[in-house]
Amino acid sequence: MPASMTLLFFLSTLACFTLFVAGVQYYLRTRNDPLARRIEDLQEQSMGASSGPRTSGDVWDLLLESTYGLVFGRTWFRQKETELMRAGIRGPYAVKLYGVVSLFLTVLLVFAAYWYLKNGDVATLLFGLAGALALGYFLPEQVVTSLRNRHRLSLMAALPDTTDILSIVLGAGLSLDQAIARVSEEIRFVYPELADEFYWMTLEVQAGQDRAVAFQHMAQRTGLLDIRSLASMIVQAERFGTGLSQALRIYADYLRTKRRLMMEEKINKVPIKMLFPIVLCILLPFIFIEIIGPGFLMILRDLQSLR
Repeated sequence: MPASMTLLFFLSTLACFTLFVAGVQYYLRTRNDPLARRIEDLQEQSMGASSGPRTSGDVWDLLLESTYGLVFGRTWFRQKETELMRAGIRGPYAVKLYGVVSLFLTVLLVFAAYWYLKNGDVATLLFGLAGALALGYFLPEQVVTSLRNRHRLSLMAALPDTTDILSIVLGAGLSLDQAIARVSEEIRFVYPELADEFYWMTLEVQAGQDRAVAFQHMAQRTGLLDIRSLASMIVQAERFGTGLSQALRIYADYLRTKRRLMMEEKINKVPIKMLFPIVLCILLPFIFIEIIGPGFLMILRDLQSLR
């Protein structure tokens, strides 16, 4: 097989696999409760998320505006800012850096595909360029999705223990702001992701922001319904004067029960998921060998006798 056809097959396989993974993730993401997704979108819009890159208008901004902004619209920057924020990547230049890296990777793959396929026919060249273009755009997205899932799992694992510690500190007589600051210091080396979220929320409150708005900002940064529920419970408990320490302890038990049920659900799905690899990779090859093997040996024996 020529080198151009090998590269074309490699790019086509990677592009198809990337598109398949992106489609599955989009289906799983849009399969959730539409009411919860609509409430989340309204909260993000009410917080005034930026509709463009937070930069000073240099040549990189013009480049991104003329490429991704022209193709996907200005909402692309807000969407990528939210995705990077929920992956733990924050900063005023996060969207710019992501866009420039994604754009240069796409251009590099397109030029590489053109260099190796320029001597072939037009159909092969166009197909290779399309595969390189799709691979260059979706590959950084898959990296961000992986980082976001890992960040999400870290926050979910830290939430029950942190809620227990927060209830204990509140029961000791500290105020809510002091308790959150103390808990963020205590869990810094064990759960740094959630400690950073509490730290940013404390800074917002100290800067004069309303505590309910600061909790909403933390829920929007993480994108977790559990943290959103925790923020709503704390705000309502403060508003109506109910016992917050006992409510946090009950909520921590609820989170542990929910996590245990999720683990049991995943464990119960393992036999069904293992069925297809076992059948395709273990049973079918041995069945084919057992069925076709004797006939193949007889054919070889007959060929030897004829020879």
